[in-house]
Amino acid sequence: MLGHAEFEFSLINKRAVSLTIFLNQRFFSLLLFLLFLFLLGELLNLCISAITSIKDIRDGVSHWFLYLWFLVFGVAFCAVSEAADSFRYVEDFLVEHSYTWSQYVLEINEYFAFESNIKDIYTLTVNFLVGRFSDNYHWTYLIYAAVFGFFYIKSLKIFLRHNKVSNNIVFYVLLFMFCYSNPIYNINGVRFWTAAWIGVYVALNFFVEKDYKKIVLLLLMPLIHGASVVWVAIMAIALLLSRFQSVTIVLFIASSFVSAVSYLNVLNDYSFLLPQFMQNQIWSYTESEMALERMSGVSEYGAAYADFLIALPGYFHILLSFLLIINRRKINRNPHAGHLLTIMLALAAITNFLSGIPSMGRFQYFVIPFLVIVWAQNYEILKKYDKYFYVVPFIYAYSLLYWYRRMSAITELYLYAFPAPLTVIKYLFL
Repeated sequence: MLGHAEFEFSLINKRAVSLTIFLNQRFFSLLLFLLFLFLLGELLNLCISAITSIKDIRDGVSHWFLYLWFLVFGVAFCAVSEAADSFRYVEDFLVEHSYTWSQYVLEINEYFAFESNIKDIYTLTVNFLVGRFSDNYHWTYLIYAAVFGFFYIKSLKIFLRHNKVSNNIVFYVLLFMFCYSNPIYNINGVRFWTAAWIGVYVALNFFVEKDYKKIVLLLLMPLIHGASVVWVAIMAIALLLSRFQSVTIVLFIASSFVSAVSYLNVLNDYSFLLPQFMQNQIWSYTESEMALERMSGVSEYGAAYADFLIALPGYFHILLSFLLIINRRKINRNPHAGHLLTIMLALAAITNFLSGIPSMGRFQYFVIPFLVIVWAQNYEILKKYDKYFYVVPFIYAYSLLYWYRRMSAITELYLYAFPAPLTVIKYLFL
């Protein structure tokens, strides 16, 4: 047994050890707290810098902030809703990330031989490449956001170069319309909407910038989404109609009243003439369970899209287009502006007619950047209509609410509440 002195020494030693552990814990906690304060300060500095830089969106620094935000959004993207396209992309990733090189090459060969059931090689390639170093799907969405954001910002810069509106409410509404036509949220359906920004970027370069070299990028679109070849056809038809402004006006007016036109029977009857991957695409738009739900209005999203309030922004776009038509004589005094107006009306007419096909209505969003640019280019003629832009917040209110609800389904509070470095660490490395 221990003597009294030995017992006292042992007790003192245990207390000293406990005190040491306590102090170490406190010191570690203090360090963590100081680190948190440092990161919070860095976040505040970043926010202040970001706000300062985006006071003028024309500033190149603001574009970098926007692009970094896209990357962080991609990292934090959470594919948890079974109703979302992203859920199926993650399911594909769980299979394809473990492909061997021979399996990957076989899929590619079958795709180009029109023998594969896969709809594209973009997500397949990203899944395979990420699978070389990780089984974390957040890496794939980082890449998706990087590609999406690149063409988004490149297209935005074209709008800013051709904008003639000062920093007033009209400018910010037009800027909003341009950006909201295909927001970063749409990496939820990454294949089509990434191809969309590529298509818009090429079309803006071709019709607005007269930079015909970018047309080669159209070859990327079917590799990302098979149905995007439709945009190539739309551009070609619009180019053919560009000499006939009166014809395009008539077509646009007629197309504005298209509501329930259906071409499904024609598509189904003649789909056998097309390659297998396009047959699969048509089937997914016409006869699949999802397509039938959309057409019957029983799906989660079908009823919302049919709602009048969701359709209000589209009616506003039609109004702006009609105002452009009314002022076409003044616009036509500038040959380039007149030609671009004709192109815009042709694109709008064609996509309006296509909207009768399930899922083809998405091509209407491709036209919004053109509408915005035509309006911004001819602002001196159109400034008398500024009053119409004051109601835009009310027009888009329900659409934004609906968008927010969908955003909340694929992002967590972590994205908005914590500094970007912690967000990256959490989703990519923990």
